[in-house]
Amino acid sequence: MKAKVKAKQAAVPPMKTRKGRTTSTRLSAKNQITLPVDIIRKAGFKVGDTINCRVNEDGRIELFAPQNRIMSLFGAGNGIYDNYDFAAERADAWPE
Repeated sequence: MKAKVKAKQAAVPPMKTRKGRTTSTRLSAKNQITLPVDIIRKAGFKVGDTINCRVNEDGRIELFAPQNRIMSLFGAGNGIYDNYDFAAERADAWPE
């Protein structure tokens, strides 16, 4: 007689907020910190993301995702040609 074995599906618990320290962390002896999971989730960081850091004038540390260099160029030339007459330029450059 052949025994049938059913594979049990692993129950995935719903994501809950963590209990304990959710807004603070400690500096280790190796000058490392571990960011609380709730903070990472709210910031939208994922495993493998690069995180840039900087210190403000008032001594606060900012963590942020690096911008896409191409996307940062959009709008860079905004307003450059506001007072430029393209019709006159084309008329001078293209004789009839």
